[in-house]
Parts: sequence; C-alpha cells; structure tokens
Amino acid sequence: MGVLPWSPLKSGCLSGRYRRGQADPADTRRSAVLGRPGEAQFTVIEALAAVAAEVGASPAAVALSWVQHRPGVSSTLIGPRTLGHLESNLAGLDVELTAEQTATLNEVSAPVLNLPYDLNQQVGRMLKYAGATVDGVAGPVYPPLLQSTARY
Repeated sequence: MGVLPWSPLKSGCLSGRYRRGQADPADTRRSAVLGRPGEAQFTVIEALAAVAAEVGASPAAVALSWVQHRPGVSSTLIGPRTLGHLESNLAGLDVELTAEQTATLNEVSAPVLNLPYDLNQQVGRMLKYAGATVDGVAGPVYPPLLQSTARY
C-alpha cells in the first residue's frame, strides 16, 4: 500500500518564506487561517533551511525531496498556486539528500508520541523478544527473567 502525503509543505510553512524573528510574508493566507508557526515548527524550518543551503536548493525542494523518499511514499500531493511555486516544487525531483541530511530532517520532524510508545520502546523489546535477534538487532532480556531459573 502506497502513501500519498497531503500538504507536504505544511501549508507553506516549509516553503522557505517563514523565519524565526521575522514578520510573516505579506502575501500569504496561511497566517490568517492557521496562525504563525510555533517553536517546534521553527526548529524544523531552520534545519530544513540549513540542509537547503548545503545542497543549493530551496527549502521547498528539499522538503519535497525528503517526503518523496520516505518509505512507503508512492507520490506526493503538491498544491502550487503560482508558476513559481510549481517550478520550486518540481525542483525537488532533482534534489538528492545524503544519509546525514536525511537523518537530520528525520530527527527534527519526528512526531512526539504519547504513552505507551516510549515505554514500549524501552521495555517492549525485552518482553517481546527476550534475547532473540530480530531484523539483525539483538534484543535484551528483561532483568527479572534472568533472575529466575524457571523457563516456560
């Protein structure tokens, strides 16, 4: 099953037009409808701008390239309003990101998941796999299991 991301530029947030400490662009509708980007969004915007400067492309092109190369993405739904937007978006087809650049964007854009996700990440492998190697990763054994000689 393929994924078709909607609004990959976060309603213009990742277009390169928003900067921390600067006024919103005058010709945008985003601020009136969705409000100004928050601190977490500016962290992503700044990382995206840094990667864009490294590869010599617009933030929009880098964002679209990153989205298009995510696992499971079969296509990306774009919504340019002008010819300039379209050209900037299509430039993303030619952007190639390094593993380090991709890792940076993955890290800053990772969603914060609620309990029990974090608990499952810490304890889940110990309980589910109890020392078995799964997908090439050896799982630790839950410490109380190691203290008992009983095996089930």
